[in-house]
Amino acid sequence: MNIIADNIIFALQKTGGISVVWNEFLKRARSDKDIQLTELNYTDHKRFLERYRIPAFKAATPSVFHSSYFRVLPQKKVFNVTTVHDLTYHFYRHGLPKAVHLWEEERALRHSEAVICVSENTKRDLLRFYPWLPEEQLHVIYNGVSDDFYPITDIEKKGYLLFIGNSSVSYKRFDIAQAVAKRTGLELVAARNVTSEELNKLYNEALCLLYPSDYEGFGLPILEAQKAGCPVIAQNYSSVPEVIGKGGLVVEHSSTEKIIQQMVEKVSEVQSRPMQDIIAAGIENAKRFSWDKTYEQTKNVYRQLLQ
Repeated sequence: MNIIADNIIFALQKTGGISVVWNEFLKRARSDKDIQLTELNYTDHKRFLERYRIPAFKAATPSVFHSSYFRVLPQKKVFNVTTVHDLTYHFYRHGLPKAVHLWEEERALRHSEAVICVSENTKRDLLRFYPWLPEEQLHVIYNGVSDDFYPITDIEKKGYLLFIGNSSVSYKRFDIAQAVAKRTGLELVAARNVTSEELNKLYNEALCLLYPSDYEGFGLPILEAQKAGCPVIAQNYSSVPEVIGKGGLVVEHSSTEKIIQQMVEKVSEVQSRPMQDIIAAGIENAKRFSWDKTYEQTKNVYRQLLQ
């Protein structure tokens, strides 16, 4: 199979969930003997506004073009695949940034023969805003979780509450995490842009991960924490129920005050229940997800297009 991988995401962000997903895909595609991989890179000598332009590449043979971020290659015998990670711009952005992103997003969707959604919730949101999309072209393929996350047997638990993500983004609800820490009297550690090794250590030292987010396309930190043996407390909302499974502690989506109170109660539950039971349930849930499975399902989408 001839696959053209558009690595534009690495020119847009140094770290982040989409970069993690794309790196995991590339690691497998580069060593896959079934695939003839062409990578388009933009770290140097980018054209002006490259992210919004048609890639300067001519496919010589029937190929699948898969962009890491909402680009297409409108050429004969080229089948375009778009991955939708979330619909945050529709819900939480405004003004010119939103207008430009939605133009870019819709252009990619209109020119794609297949669309990958990272959760059923993302698929539902997508059809809400683009009801004209043929449902048979939509494929739900869950993300995986890296083996970089695992329990460290000889580590000392420090018992803090952990928050992962951009604390300045409103829907991540850092305000809730702060309120829970204040009411429980526990230290709150907020982490962003750390290495996998550092993050695994944080998961292992924490009492639990607080994940009060109002919206997630998937929710990678939930699985990372579970795989590392860190209990997770999250809102039972958006894509979270699909990901957290029976291995986490969930609170119902409600008013801010009620969410805070529920999370305080769940922290108390983590402190009082046998920790090993919670950890074992999380580790077992994380086994449902793997990057190898994600990759094989993505390859199946490519095969269907090229056949």
